[in-house]
Amino acid sequence: MNYEKQKKYFENILRNGSLGHAYLLVGQDSADRKAFAGEICVLLTGKGFENNPDLKFIRPRTEEDEYKIYIKDIRELKSFMSFKPYSSEYKLAVMDNAETLTIEAANAMLKILEEPPKQSVLILISSKPKLLPKTILSRCEMVIFSPVPEVQTDEMREALAGLRKVARQNISERIKYAKKLHEKDDYAALVNLWLHSLRFQLAEKPATAPVLRNLLRLSYVVSQPQYNHRIALENFFVNI
Repeated sequence: MNYEKQKKYFENILRNGSLGHAYLLVGQDSADRKAFAGEICVLLTGKGFENNPDLKFIRPRTEEDEYKIYIKDIRELKSFMSFKPYSSEYKLAVMDNAETLTIEAANAMLKILEEPPKQSVLILISSKPKLLPKTILSRCEMVIFSPVPEVQTDEMREALAGLRKVARQNISERIKYAKKLHEKDDYAALVNLWLHSLRFQLAEKPATAPVLRNLLRLSYVVSQPQYNHRIALENFFVNI
């Protein structure tokens, strides 16, 4: 099982106090993803999957001929997360085959992700993340497992270098950049390019996690026409 890089990342963010509320484990090897989720369970709660009062495991009940995750499952999750941890610092929910969420269940799940309970962490597992709603994807930090190639292109490096250059400028210059970027009307593609670029650095540079979380939120906002994209861009660059 080859997930030492991902495990090191979680150990680092726990050490640095920068743990997020929701993560999406993506890859084709189901055994690797589930084993890694078990490692995270031990890191966060001090116990494994078995007889753990601070763990909620959700998956389609295939033994009952149910192949979806339903809203009743998310209601049970919400109830579980509403209580304080029983014997550890965190409460952990692991959702396997997250792409099987029904529309109603996904909407209920989104509400939990928008206002995550304190001392709680959600781990979603999926081999088909494209089937998940973008609103859910935008609120999860993605952890990619092999065989997905981890190759950073020259375009991604160039985009990231540009982002770092802007980050070193004063606030006034950053706001001007946000305005200029908004006027070009191609900012959504650039935001996603920054997002993908930073994901490659998470394991070695966990300090990038807060910027990545802000980029996830920005990516969601600029994908929705009802929001003010210019203000969203300005807020991102002011707080970068």
